[in-house]
Amino acid sequence: MKDIMLEIEGLPEKTFSKGEAVLEEGRPGTTVYILKDGSVSVTSAGSEICKINTPGTIFGEISALLNVEYTAAVTAEVETTFYVIDDLIALFKSNPDVCPDVARILALRVLNMNLLFAEIQHEIVGLQENSETKQASSKLNTLIQRMDEFWGRDIL
Repeated sequence: MKDIMLEIEGLPEKTFSKGEAVLEEGRPGTTVYILKDGSVSVTSAGSEICKINTPGTIFGEISALLNVEYTAAVTAEVETTFYVIDDLIALFKSNPDVCPDVARILALRVLNMNLLFAEIQHEIVGLQENSETKQASSKLNTLIQRMDEFWGRDIL
């Protein structure tokens, strides 16, 4: 699948120093950041989810779209520059061509998440076949079932 990039021409830029918080998990906010250059660490509930250094990666869109608190923390690993969108909805209204790009980015994330869930479920089945790991697999299977309930359908 080709890389999906938002139209970023004319957006203001903001640079964060190494160790500086870009987004703080649990804090309200609607600002969206698009990585221009640098590297960030993404954490949730105190656990690192990933490190990202791919220009064009978007952060904060969930909060902007759903008017909820930031769902993860993003911290600059090195001096890092972003393009800044203060009002994503206003951008959509003034430039509707951006909407399909954001939708594709979010759809790609859901696709990747579903593939990971399928891999997790495959590993659970393997654990269940081993009597020594049956209790751990039962807990993992319960988590998968809770994710199914969250999505309101089987996610796998």
